[in-house]
Amino acid sequence: MKKLTSLLLCCTLSIAIFVGCTFNETGSDKQIFYLSTDKNSITAVNYEYNSDDGRAQIKEALKMLSEDTDDIDYITTIPSSIEISRWELTDGALSLFFIGDYESIDVYTEVLVRAAIVKTLTQIEDVKNVSIYVNNKPLVDSSGEAVGAMTADTFIEDFGQETDSLLSTELTLYFASADGMSLVEENRVVYYSSNVTIEKVVMEQLFKGPSTEGLLSAIPDSTKINSISVTENGVCIVNFDSSFETAMAGITENVTLYSIINSLTKLDNIKQVQILVNGATPHLSNIDVDLSAPLSRNEDIINKTSADDDYTIFEEDGFIPEGDFSTTEDENIPEDEIIQE
Repeated sequence: MKKLTSLLLCCTLSIAIFVGCTFNETGSDKQIFYLSTDKNSITAVNYEYNSDDGRAQIKEALKMLSEDTDDIDYITTIPSSIEISRWELTDGALSLFFIGDYESIDVYTEVLVRAAIVKTLTQIEDVKNVSIYVNNKPLVDSSGEAVGAMTADTFIEDFGQETDSLLSTELTLYFASADGMSLVEENRVVYYSSNVTIEKVVMEQLFKGPSTEGLLSAIPDSTKINSISVTENGVCIVNFDSSFETAMAGITENVTLYSIINSLTKLDNIKQVQILVNGATPHLSNIDVDLSAPLSRNEDIINKTSADDDYTIFEEDGFIPEGDFSTTEDENIPEDEIIQE
């Protein structure tokens, strides 16, 4: 597993998403996410955009995120100490360029702000992920690591009740290649409650599927986990329901099996994985290993030519090298990408 970073927060954390009052009576499946007044959560408020154009919606969303609200339950998302100088959208990768005293935001509030921004913008059809730059440099977390591109799945909807810490980790996950014959590595940073085991987080992310275009989820959609645990000798026991035995069109059973095993064994505390279905040995065809015993990772099934740094989320989905991104009169930047006062 990549380096595990724990962002210990001194205050009690409860980040649950609540749907607030709507801005209109027509109804909408889109929301603007704001910080709760006590800054202990984020609140989703139904919102209907004035335009169907993706770029116009981005401009409108950023305006809403920056404006003061008249509600007593939630406040503006983007603090007045910072502002967005400009933004860029390339192949679904949205880059936001902040200027101001971003570093003054405390760690706890900064995660909330980031989650609210990303969850709001990734609802727009043209936006696949969001990257943030602060004073012309990529945003880094409290450990100095680049945050990179974020999706709504980067932030789980409920970090848990009455927890005292928020954990951040970079996971190495394995998804099916386009032809379903091999695995491709994908790295992603996720935030989760200390009340949730890391092996459960890995499985939740596998269920959500890949962020990299061209990769496929290797686990049947209807599959559920009955239980998951790790023994003292490092064996992770994953007990699925019967849906796990459903054959997936275009994906081999070996790919399904080792998508799970290889992802879990990237964790420091897991050496092998035991797969069960309703507490018994699963019935999978075309598998040449003994499923009644714990299995080790399989390096041969990994597509080495594709499993390189290009598959890390922040590089694949629009990472922009550090440089001078300040706006000048000579730059050819679309008018709707400049945030006006």
